[in-house]
Amino acid sequence: MRLWTVQHRAVPEALAAAGEVTGDWGRVLSPSYRPAYEEMTAEMARRGLDCAGRPPLWAWHGPDTRDDRVALTAELLLNPATPQEYERYAVLDLDVPDEVVMLSSYARWNDFMETIFLGRGSPAMDWSIDAEEYGAPAGFRVQACLPRLAAPWVLGVRPLEPSEG
Repeated sequence: MRLWTVQHRAVPEALAAAGEVTGDWGRVLSPSYRPAYEEMTAEMARRGLDCAGRPPLWAWHGPDTRDDRVALTAELLLNPATPQEYERYAVLDLDVPDEVVMLSSYARWNDFMETIFLGRGSPAMDWSIDAEEYGAPAGFRVQACLPRLAAPWVLGVRPLEPSEG
C-alpha cells in the first residue's frame, strides 16, 4: 500500500542504522493525546497489529505527490514557521505491506479526539471510512497507522518544503 509520512529528519538515519523504527511515548506531541493514542493501539491490536505497548506511527494513504496536499497536511499538523523548523522534517514515500497498516478516517479521528479532550458525548471511535474520503483534500483524508516503520518500505526521502499557499 502506498503511503507517505512526515517524520523528524533523524528517522531516515535511524532506519538506515537499525532497519526499523517504532513509536515512543516520550515523542508524542502532547501527553494529553495518550488516551486517544491508546485507543488507536487497542483497535490495532484487535485487528492483529501489535504495537508492543508503544504508540503507532502515523502516515497518510497514497503516494508522496510532492505537491501542496502533502505540505499543507504537514503544516496543519506540525505548524513549522521558519526555514529551520521545516529543516527538522522529512517526507518519506512508502510502500508498506497491507497487513501491517490500519486505515481510518482522519475526520472521525478528530471528532474522537475532541470528545476525549472536551468530555462531550460518548468516547467511542467510529473506525469506518467513507468512500469520498479517499483522495479528499488535506485535513479530510484517510490516515494510516503502523506498529513500526521498516527500511525496505521506504521508496524515497525528501525535505519537507513550505506550501505555495
